[in-house]
Parts: sequence; C-alpha cells; structure tokens
Amino acid sequence: MKKLLLVAAFITAAFSMSAQTSQIRSPQASDFAVVGHVGYQTNYERFGIDLQGRYNLMKNIRIAPDIAFYFPNDKVTGLDVMLNAHYVFYFPQDRFSVYPLAGFGMQNNFYAKQTIMIDGTEAKTDSHSKTDFAFNLGGGISYQISAQGFLNAEVKFMLGDNDNAAIMLGYGYRF
Repeated sequence: MKKLLLVAAFITAAFSMSAQTSQIRSPQASDFAVVGHVGYQTNYERFGIDLQGRYNLMKNIRIAPDIAFYFPNDKVTGLDVMLNAHYVFYFPQDRFSVYPLAGFGMQNNFYAKQTIMIDGTEAKTDSHSKTDFAFNLGGGISYQISAQGFLNAEVKFMLGDNDNAAIMLGYGYRF
C-alpha cells in the first residue's frame, strides 16, 4: 500500500507543475476520457492494473466500462470486465469531482496447478478457471491537473461469488 501512495504522490507532483487554472473547462455531454489505474484487490491480496473508458451521456451522467487484470498471488490470476455508471458532482472552482458508481459484469479467476496436503499426503490439483457474474458499488474522486489531464482514485465493492473490494489510483486523459 505504501508503494501505491508513493506512486500517487509522484504522479501528483509531476503533473501539478503543469496545471493552469485558466485551461480547466467544464465537462460537457459527449466528453470522452481514458483512465489507467494501478491498484489492489483485497480478497486475494493482489495488485492489478485497470483500463477504463468514460463517456458522458449528459453533463453529470456517464458510462464507464473497464477491464482490470490482477497479477497472480498464491497461483490465482484475476480478470474483471465491468460496465459502470457514474453520477458526477463537479466542483470546478476547486478542480475536483466526486462520484458514486454502480455496475455489473464478469469476474474471472484462473487457478494454476498447485500441490496441497490432504490427510498428510501430497496431492496435485489441476489448473482451472471460474467465471462469475458480479455487481459492484463504490465511488471515486478526480482532480483536474490540466485542460485534459486528471488524477483519479476509485474504490469498488464487488458483490458476487468472490466478494471483494478494489482500490485503484490512476491518471486520466480527457479528449
């Protein structure tokens, strides 16, 4: 977690030097943005990367499909594909926005071959994967650092067969 905070601090420092308040514009319907995140998934205690697209249907309502890949931990690798909706509250004078989110999608976990102990004897398991339907609820905050660039933090609680939370920090670019 300390590494994520250091990465976030570095990104903030690097990009805030170029921020100019006069370049900030209000979001509009049909704005499109892409966000790259790094983060942590609580259930399997693993790090991941996430790519999210955002499209404003109206000024305060946007859809945000995303795909997250979670690196292996204890020989379990994850892939989540979600379609989220955000209701955005903008605070342009302070250059930030907050949003609750809700969504649905697919969670997949790949379990690699493992050696386990059963009643004192070693046994090998086969590799397999499990795919589940999931809902998520959460929220996020964005801080505008230039006309197109912004920092983003997001937390999602996944509700499905593999309940967990994902905490993501990243950088986005608005087109």
